Amino acid sequence: MAGGTRSGPYVVVSHEQPRATFVVEPEGSVLVHGIARAEVARIAIQELLLTLGMSEENLTMEMGGMLIRFSIGRAVMTDLAAERFADIELDGRLGALRINAALHNAQILLFNNGHGVVLGQSSKKIAEMAVRHWTGLLEEEGALA
Repeated sequence: MAGGTRSGPYVVVSHEQPRATFVVEPEGSVLVHGIARAEVARIAIQELLLTLGMSEENLTMEMGGMLIRFSIGRAVMTDLAAERFADIELDGRLGALRINAALHNAQILLFNNGHGVVLGQSSKKIAEMAVRHWTGLLEEEGALA
């Protein structure tokens, strides 16, 4: 499929311009990874369909939350952070802090090495604001090394 690679029931297609990865599911839906703007993702999928000789007539879109990776560049004292904030809990299963970033309508998973992900936010800029906000709060409380 258009230079795709089969991975179990899925087909994974790399797209160069714009850089993205498409995951084609068995029922025909396509997950677009790497493109934040809906209109750009739609055009890239239209190009894929045309390459395959398929019609774009019934093309519909759904937007989901993004998974945004980040690093704050400092180690985090997870026990101290969980102790000091009501909105932070230590997720023992993941070995990470789970931060309820309600102000930014997101959830942040932050590992002790300073790396993390923002979940549930559809705007990259707001996710970045949430990370800056919580990094500042952790800094003020002395929870960063």
